[in-house]
Amino acid sequence: MEKEVREPGSVLVVDDNPLITNVLESLLSSQSYDVQCCSNGQEALDALERKPVDLIICDVMMPKLDGYGLHESLRAKAEFSHIPFIFLTALSEESEKRKGLETGADDYVVKPFDPGKLLSMVKGKVLRSRSLKTASAEKYDQFRKKIIHTLSHEFRTPLVAINTGTELLLEQQGALAKEKAENLLQAIQRGGHRLEKLVNDFMLMQQIEAGIAQRLFETRASKQVLGELVRVVLEARKDVFAQEEFDVEFVDYCRGAEVYAYLPHIQEILFRFIDNAIKFSNTHKSIEVVITPHDREVAIEVRDRGMGMNVVRVQDAIDAFGQVDRDKLEQQGGGLGLALASRYAKINGGSIELHNRKNGGAVVTLVLPYASDSEPEPH
Repeated sequence: MEKEVREPGSVLVVDDNPLITNVLESLLSSQSYDVQCCSNGQEALDALERKPVDLIICDVMMPKLDGYGLHESLRAKAEFSHIPFIFLTALSEESEKRKGLETGADDYVVKPFDPGKLLSMVKGKVLRSRSLKTASAEKYDQFRKKIIHTLSHEFRTPLVAINTGTELLLEQQGALAKEKAENLLQAIQRGGHRLEKLVNDFMLMQQIEAGIAQRLFETRASKQVLGELVRVVLEARKDVFAQEEFDVEFVDYCRGAEVYAYLPHIQEILFRFIDNAIKFSNTHKSIEVVITPHDREVAIEVRDRGMGMNVVRVQDAIDAFGQVDRDKLEQQGGGLGLALASRYAKINGGSIELHNRKNGGAVVTLVLPYASDSEPEPH
């Protein structure tokens, strides 16, 4: 089998000095690199939107957008954050070198440079870039397969219940016993609710990815007294607690604590924490909701006495469509619950944490920053 012939790679040179760009273009082209040249950071951003590259070599001092600004902009964009970045500059002071490396750049080269050393550096960085790109592609492929598997299962199961139940009712209308007909109708209703929840979760995720949730936070967030917020959530789930025979205890060790948040986001997070606690608690039907100080933030902990979790695989549970040990457990839902909660928390300046409890169970925590000047004394 013939080996695949790979192109050396592509390099973006960003410098406002035509002499430097000409030298670098000639040097890199001599090694068959595909070279693009831009005179400032803004031009580079525009060029990358049109055509991605394997490596960026960038000056520091430039008009419109300098090297540091370009590097910061790229690291903030997921599609560009993996691209190796080399600062090539006349700023030779040690403080400048440290600053360049402390930003997270891959290397810092001072002009005038050694062509041979620079080419060796470029070769290594391009190889690394392509390895990262390959790993990213493989991860995306795994993610795509996970989505397909989840969708095929989550859509097919309730649809089978709905279609089969409907067919039986239509074929045997009038002949079915009342109890059997009611069971079929209940199965159809459960299937419909399951589909509705799955579609709603996808719509919420789409709103987050489209930036709608972020804009809602920016335009509608306000100060919220955390204890009052939690009480409203628990009151809304009161009937569910009674139906499932759960004992619920609420303790507030930070009475009066305020957070700056968009109320529906926080409610959605807590609803999902509570619903998971109910879903994964088979025998010990008790839930504790506790507000505690958390470093310089405030935390809402939802504690259960259920089956606990595999902490090593917590991140898999937070990834979209990922559920811990899904292959061993029959779990209805698209696996979006913790993914949605995590994203809502981040939008509101917070995070979620998951831990196992001593003597069994799990603790799921929403951590939020205090609203300005509202940190209370712990009670």
